[in-house]
Amino acid sequence: MPAKKPSASAPLPGKKNAKKDLYHWSENDLDLLKRLYPTQSNAEIAKKLKRTKSSVDKKAHELSLRKEKGYRSTIAAQNNARRKNSWRADEVAKLKKLFNRHTYAELASIFGRNAQSVQSKATRLGLWKYKTDGRNN
Repeated sequence: MPAKKPSASAPLPGKKNAKKDLYHWSENDLDLLKRLYPTQSNAEIAKKLKRTKSSVDKKAHELSLRKEKGYRSTIAAQNNARRKNSWRADEVAKLKKLFNRHTYAELASIFGRNAQSVQSKATRLGLWKYKTDGRNN
């Protein structure tokens, strides 16, 4: 009778189960994650831990880890700088100055943007074209 072959899912004798090791987080991995998470990107952490970014995302969420406020501010500033149509400070000042004298279409033409972009920015700045009298109709 021929010898029985090990099943594909069973580890070979003397070999660790590689799939289990892939998902297992050692105490050292967890300590490093907790230490690096507040001030480094998840992609950088994943590279150091030799894991995927999504596994770092998931474990950090499970542990309720948070980025430091300063790190979040830095990332937000970098993201805003990369945005194609970010509003510059001088444009915001000009929008505030011209807002009550022009329609959204006119402002869009002045700023070289679409009317929806102008309206959205104005709303975020607390500027409104249409006033309500405070009544709930």
